[in-house]
Amino acid sequence: MKPTKDTRRNFLKKSLIVSTGAMIAPTILTSCSKWKGANNRVNVAHIGVGGRGRSTTTHYFLPVADSRSVAVCDPFADRRNNFAKAIEAHYLKEFDEKLVCQPYLDFEEILERDDIDAVHISTGDYWHLPIAIKAARAGKHIYCEKPLGLSLDNMLMLVKEAKRNKVHFHYGTQQRSLIHCQKGIDMVRSGRIGEISHVDVWAPPGVERPVNPDDKNIPEGFNLDKWLGPAPEKEYSFARCSHATGVYHIYDYAIGFIAGWGAHPLDIAVWGVKEKMKGISTHKGNGVIFPEEILFDTISSWDVDIEYAKGLTMHFMSTDLARPHVTKYLPNYAGDGTAFFGEKGWISISRGQIASNIPEIHEELNVGVVGENGKHGENFIKIIKGDIKEIAPLEDAIISDCISHMGNIAIRSGAEVKWDAKKRKFPDTPDLENQYFHRKLRDPYTV
Repeated sequence: MKPTKDTRRNFLKKSLIVSTGAMIAPTILTSCSKWKGANNRVNVAHIGVGGRGRSTTTHYFLPVADSRSVAVCDPFADRRNNFAKAIEAHYLKEFDEKLVCQPYLDFEEILERDDIDAVHISTGDYWHLPIAIKAARAGKHIYCEKPLGLSLDNMLMLVKEAKRNKVHFHYGTQQRSLIHCQKGIDMVRSGRIGEISHVDVWAPPGVERPVNPDDKNIPEGFNLDKWLGPAPEKEYSFARCSHATGVYHIYDYAIGFIAGWGAHPLDIAVWGVKEKMKGISTHKGNGVIFPEEILFDTISSWDVDIEYAKGLTMHFMSTDLARPHVTKYLPNYAGDGTAFFGEKGWISISRGQIASNIPEIHEELNVGVVGENGKHGENFIKIIKGDIKEIAPLEDAIISDCISHMGNIAIRSGAEVKWDAKKRKFPDTPDLENQYFHRKLRDPYTV
């Protein structure tokens, strides 16, 4: 059906004005009522179906009986068209159901559909917040891959829109749905290792993959303008637009693995000791940015020390720099992880590993460690339906993402950075926000 002149999108553009008043505390209201969708199912659209998006859709959403994937969106025509057909084939084979999964180039057309209840965002980092903000305005629940985004003002705008429209936000930190991680955090929070005074966090460094910036032949069916979206206008190259290269390591689109991979172990840290992170913190450190002769320009490795006002310290490192430190207490350490140190001992938690230096705790923790499962998508559906409370909320996503940004700012500025996590401000150097924590969005991809 051809949309009428006064479409929902046009109405939203005309009527929704974002005010610049006082900041609202990032909390989301959890519905107490049971889901009343058609056939008791939640209809989901998947925005960004490259490597990660296709994988999470396949393993997290398609097996869920009370969810249906009814739309996909991607700037690569072959990705969206082929995956839409694969989704239809899945439902026919597994559920004997003839379902239409519609492919889209423009995600805003998805937001106009009244039959779509939620969106799963798995685009480049720079697209996360603009899409999430518009989805919240359209009343769609949001599953957003990590990291959260590039601009503080957009984080706070998402908080307002999600609260105003009573939509749920679910961060793509899948360790929150893993049993061994849940058990480890329960032990940390219940005091099994005593009062926590220090946390080590490490994640893989940026990878200098071989790229060919001279490959500028735009693939057939690829829409560069939609791919760039709010980012600065640039010419196509494979090195820039491949999901495995530039989208992770070019500053126009990300701040690098300090956030892209750091989001996982930092989320575990926030999960365990969030209450100690809500005041003022000081961040200082050093790092290495990719060499100037290649296209990449994010931080490739980092070593950041953080001191919180509430008696907590944190050491946030890339895995290459963490090795000599972490192997002193965890010789067979995983490539990313979070270690909590209390008065009685330590517990180290990651998706693929869990350990403690207290023998009885170590024995209790090893309940069957897995790197992935499909429960995080299923839990998102349960949250929407009111069956369980939120487990990966927006508030926690902002806290962990800001830790990555403070490390990025400290390294790029060469200065000690003070951050007020409660007020979401730089108390001593407010100019740092505009310089490092704000991105001007390219027209017409503004929010």
